[in-house]
Amino acid sequence: MVPGQNDQNRDQNRRGGEKQDEKEQEKKQEKGRNLDEKYRHNPLGFISWAVLIIWLGVTLLLQNADVISDSDRGWAVFAWGGGVIILAEALLRLVVPKWRRPVVGSFIWGAIWLGVGFGLWYGKWEVIGPIVIIAVGVAVLAGRLVPRR
Repeated sequence: MVPGQNDQNRDQNRRGGEKQDEKEQEKKQEKGRNLDEKYRHNPLGFISWAVLIIWLGVTLLLQNADVISDSDRGWAVFAWGGGVIILAEALLRLVVPKWRRPVVGSFIWGAIWLGVGFGLWYGKWEVIGPIVIIAVGVAVLAGRLVPRR
């Protein structure tokens, strides 16, 4: 072994570690910028997710406080609220030109959430399931038949 070679290796490893730390810091900053950028490009989607999470907390609080005693009915209330939030976002996207984006998927998800809510509330999946599937099919057709701007 050459004298001083260990010192050189340690210096190289230290410099390599510093470069790695710098790269990781840049990635973290980039992720933060990406989140801000996503919010600026899609503030309505960001707000919808936040409201959906708040709604989940509210329904869980109602269940824990025994305002909603049956677990299935509590999840039905959550699903209805989620469906309403998703459909409200889709309607706002249609009304406000600044937020306009394709909304067929949102209408489909909103219909599914509402259908799940009715299925949990009434327990009649053999009737509600096919109705939800029909609603999804109608939404897909409507998305293709309605002329785009």
